[in-house]
Amino acid sequence: MVKLICSECGRRFSPKEKIFQCICDGVLEVAEKKVSFPVNKIRKRKNSIWRYREAIPVESDKNVVSLGEGLTPLLPLKYTDLEILAKLDFLFPTGSFKDRGSSVMISHLKDLGVKKIMDDSSGNAGASISAYAAKAGMSCEIFCPSYASGGKLTQILYYGAKLNRVPGMREDTEKAILKRTKEAYYASHNWNPYFIEGTKTLAFEIAEQLGWSSPDNIICPCGNGGIYLGLFTGFRELIEKGVVSSMPRLLGVQSSVCPPIYNAYREKIDFVKPFKQISRTIAEGVCLAKPVRGQLILKAMKESKGSFEVVKDDEVIRGLRFLALQGVFVEPTSAIVIPAIEKFYQNRMIGKKEKTVVVLSGSGLKTTDVLASSRFLSLEYQRAS
Repeated sequence: MVKLICSECGRRFSPKEKIFQCICDGVLEVAEKKVSFPVNKIRKRKNSIWRYREAIPVESDKNVVSLGEGLTPLLPLKYTDLEILAKLDFLFPTGSFKDRGSSVMISHLKDLGVKKIMDDSSGNAGASISAYAAKAGMSCEIFCPSYASGGKLTQILYYGAKLNRVPGMREDTEKAILKRTKEAYYASHNWNPYFIEGTKTLAFEIAEQLGWSSPDNIICPCGNGGIYLGLFTGFRELIEKGVVSSMPRLLGVQSSVCPPIYNAYREKIDFVKPFKQISRTIAEGVCLAKPVRGQLILKAMKESKGSFEVVKDDEVIRGLRFLALQGVFVEPTSAIVIPAIEKFYQNRMIGKKEKTVVVLSGSGLKTTDVLASSRFLSLEYQRAS
């Protein structure tokens, strides 16, 4: 029987309870799941995250809310003499990997009979949740920082959600919504554990695309750990069921403007200190001053023998150019992984004979207002050596 378990105090709850956190304010995880991977059946199914139905803890098939998301391409990149594969996880209905989590979370909420939801987001999650709420027939309200990219805000409005633009930094948006959570179900992509149950399908796809095996390393952007924890959860389940034999080294990347997880890694502590962000970054999707799942991210990093790096905005711009010259157009938050490759190589976290996957999480079409600025276009193209 599926249970929700608090990662802080160990309290257990029924998945039918309409809660987003424990009464001790701890984060919840989905536990005691019945998971299986009928490989022969999976390969015959449609290209969707729901091809892994036996590993997704949504109760009723009739409540599955899907827009056909999943099985995004795994593309080899030309990168000196390292073997780099790009997981194009921006090729989704709403243009970001968030559709994995939204599909599963909204399906679970439909199981619960939820009719009205709200969430806070830097943009991508808000757009994604708005789309799946529209598909499910739910009323939706989204809170975003006032500086969020115009393309993402336009998506939210077109999906029919109510949009609240909040002045200040990303944490101010969360503070604003927490004052109103009694008005609707708080369908938080950061707090709700079913969102991770969706993003874990990224691990399943990578393994399947590599012939049901694990890469040596995976590099991904990390703000609140939606990708990072999804990868860890997914590969752990694959290992437990004997589908793959090893956990990839999970390598997270943050912006130098707001690196609370990196700081904890560098200081060798097992908790994440709140970070006071005083300036903005073009990698807006990874800026969370106090990630609610920070301790779980550090635990996953330790168990996967992973690490963290930070990059500056100028390095992100070079990453954008590098990808564009290979025909791949992503938003800055996605490109943060490219300059990190060399940093991880220099730190001996990845090797020449190893297979490394980089996760590209959001489409450049969402941030054309930023990317079209003179700051970007004035730079010369930087071709891969």
